Amino acid sequence: MSVVLIKSKTSSKEEMKEEKIYDAIIIGGGPAGLTAGIYLSRARMGTLLIEKAMPGGQAILTEIIENYPGFPHGIAGPELMQKMEEQAVRFGLKIEYGEAAKVRIKEGKEDKVKIVKINNKKYRTLTIILASGAEASKLEVPGEEELRGRGVSYCATCDAPFFKDQKIVVVGGGDTAIEEALYLTKFVREVTIIHRRDRLRATKILQERVFANNKTIYLNF
Repeated sequence: MSVVLIKSKTSSKEEMKEEKIYDAIIIGGGPAGLTAGIYLSRARMGTLLIEKAMPGGQAILTEIIENYPGFPHGIAGPELMQKMEEQAVRFGLKIEYGEAAKVRIKEGKEDKVKIVKINNKKYRTLTIILASGAEASKLEVPGEEELRGRGVSYCATCDAPFFKDQKIVVVGGGDTAIEEALYLTKFVREVTIIHRRDRLRATKILQERVFANNKTIYLNF
């Protein structure tokens, strides 16, 4: 971690005090942010990761991750993200919880110092890594916002038990949609997948599982 000396304004004498400047601040605590944290901290660079909720990003909502190296039988999303967080912290990564409300660049003689503000605190850094991730796409149809949490959900692993023995519609044909549909079949009576194209976009192995599922899944294109 870099340290600069500045004059204290609170003392009658011109005393000097230390002000910490991080080598890097990572905004976002998903897989990308944690990976960056592991590499930087292991390289002995002063690194702060800022996450507004909890480390893991969308991966923490995934029931099983099968395409991550080293886990031939797959691993639960929350478990993998916990391991990544523990590894990063072990190397010295500091994690601060809050939403990055403002970023300001202060022109210096040699370096451009960036100031990141969260929770009424200011953190200084030489480098900012944006790893803010993604969020669920919305249909933007009437009633979607009003029914959010009351029938409209963006996370099957979070809300599937609420729909037990019901008929469910999943919108989308990519990996996420098909994974969610497959997970829902463990709880619901019937899943209807609505997709705007004439074929699914999900990887072949997921498509095979959908079509081979012993619970009827209707596909409407």
